[in-house]
Amino acid sequence: MIIADAQDEIYPHQGYSRLRSSVRGLVFDGDKCAFVHILTHDEFGARDHFEIPGGGIETGEDHSEALKRELLEEVGAHVSVGKYLGLYIERLNTIKRISFHHYYICHLESLGQNQLTDYEKEVIEGIEWHTPLEWLEILSKPLEGVNHLIHQRELTILKSFI
Repeated sequence: MIIADAQDEIYPHQGYSRLRSSVRGLVFDGDKCAFVHILTHDEFGARDHFEIPGGGIETGEDHSEALKRELLEEVGAHVSVGKYLGLYIERLNTIKRISFHHYYICHLESLGQNQLTDYEKEVIEGIEWHTPLEWLEILSKPLEGVNHLIHQRELTILKSFI
C-alpha cells in the first residue's frame, strides 16, 4: 500500500539520478516509540529534526533483516518486526534522489548499546521516546527546509498508524 507519493516543493527540481530503498520501524516499548534526533549541517543546510529510525537495504537483505540491522545500529534495539504499514515515496531535489521508504511496526525485545556508523555518529544527536500523540505534537511545530520535509513524512506515517 502506498501511503504517500511526496514531491519536494521547497528546493529547485534538478532531475533525479539516484534511487534508494529503505526500511523504517516504529519501535514500540509499551506505549512509547523511538525517534532519532538528527542534528547536523549538510547539502540541505542546517538540519535539526526527528525521524523514525531505519535506513538503506543492503544487497542480499530482505526487509526484516535490514530493519533489524538498522534498528540495532541506530537505537541499540533488538526487535520483532510486525505489521507492514506501507510505502512512502519521497523525492528530494537537492540530492537528486527518489527514496522508497517501507514502514513497519516493531516491538522492542531488548535494548542495548547502539552501534552507530561513523556517519551516524556525526549526525545523530540521540534517541527520544514518546507516545504517538506526543510525537504528533512535536512534529507539527513549524520548521523550514528539509526539517519540514522530514517532519511532514513522519507525520503522514504516524497519522496513517493512528
